[in-house]
Amino acid sequence: MTRDPQPHEAPSPAELRALSRDEQELADMARNPALAGLSDRDLADLISRLRERRNRARDIGDRQGREARGKQAPAGATIASSNHGTISKHDFLSEALDRAMDERERRGGEHGDPVTEGAHGQKDQAELTRKAQAMANEGRRDSDLDDDGAPLHPNDPDADSGKAGMDATARNTAPSGALDHAGELPARERSRTRQ
Repeated sequence: MTRDPQPHEAPSPAELRALSRDEQELADMARNPALAGLSDRDLADLISRLRERRNRARDIGDRQGREARGKQAPAGATIASSNHGTISKHDFLSEALDRAMDERERRGGEHGDPVTEGAHGQKDQAELTRKAQAMANEGRRDSDLDDDGAPLHPNDPDADSGKAGMDATARNTAPSGALDHAGELPARERSRTRQ
């Protein structure tokens, strides 16, 4: 037996002042009973749009605050004197987003598992993480070829002998290209003047 969600409070005059008409429509959709009537896909779309508007309000508020403090050049014709209006817009959009997120969580608990698709049919991060973990665990199966950390036996036919000794790679001529004994002397000795 599922209980019907309680209706949310009507928008306050401050909220009506702070939000544009489009933003107010989104905030109203995030109130019951309209919120409970949305399909899962519409709810995910509403969450995405509210998040986008909230982030934009946050970014504009931050920029206006920097302009008001004189830390940034004005983006428009005049310098912003404060960012109180934009901050209140951000707060009201955050509240609407919280209501929508609570509804998504309520639906996830009601149907057994959480809503796993976003606005554009994308899986949510938790599902992607579980899938990646399963793939990683599958790749870690025990193998006969796994090295147990012990040194290779010297008589192992597949063992790599490693770097060849210096005797096997020594040159027959001097590194400088000289053909006489002076090429074998270190460069410091060759550059000394003899008296």
